[in-house]
Amino acid sequence: MEYKFFTENVPFVSTAEFHRDRERAPHLEQGMHIPRLYAAADLVRRVARDDPDLQVSDLGCGDGGLLSLIQNDVKLAWGYDFAPANAAGWVERGVAARSLDVFNTQWDEAVYGDLVVMTEVLEHLADPHGVLKRLHAEDEVQWIVASSPRNETPESHSGEHAWAWDVTGYVTLFEQSGWHVTMHVMPDGYFQVILAERQ
Repeated sequence: MEYKFFTENVPFVSTAEFHRDRERAPHLEQGMHIPRLYAAADLVRRVARDDPDLQVSDLGCGDGGLLSLIQNDVKLAWGYDFAPANAAGWVERGVAARSLDVFNTQWDEAVYGDLVVMTEVLEHLADPHGVLKRLHAEDEVQWIVASSPRNETPESHSGEHAWAWDVTGYVTLFEQSGWHVTMHVMPDGYFQVILAERQ
C-alpha cells in the first residue's frame, strides 16, 4: 500500500522553508536510526565490492552520518542537504557535502554518481515517484539505496511525512519508476531498506 498525507500541490514538509530552522539530526548517534543506517551502508558496500570505482551521492544526507560510514569503502562519496543546521556535522564527521535544494529548485546543480543514497528522504518529498523517474533518466545512476518507515498509516504517521509505504508498496514505488529491487531488508521493527538496480 501507498499512502499520501497531503492535498496541496507541494506539502510544506518538503520545502526548504520547513527545514530552515530545524535542529541538526545526528541520526548515527540516535538509537532508533542506527540499524537502518548500518543496513544502508552494508548495501552500498555490497555494490562497492564489485565496483572499486563506485561513486556515491547521498541526497538528503543530513549531518553526514551515513557518508562517514561509507566514505572509505567507495572511490568517492559526497552529499547534499538543505537544512542549515546539518552543515556543522559535515565538518565534524569529515565528509564532503554541500547545501543544495536538490529535490526542488537545484536538481541540475547536483552530481549523482553511480549510486544514489536516499535514506529517510522519499517520504518527505512532494513527488517521490517523479524523483525516482528523474534519477532513472540520469544515465550514470545505476543503483539506489533508500530507506523509509514500513508501518506508517493514515491513522499513525509522523507529521513530518508526506507519504508512507508498506513493504509491498515500497517495492512497487521503485519498480514502477524503472528500478528493480534486488534486496529489501528490515533491520528492525520500523524501517525498510532497499537496494535497487537500473532495469
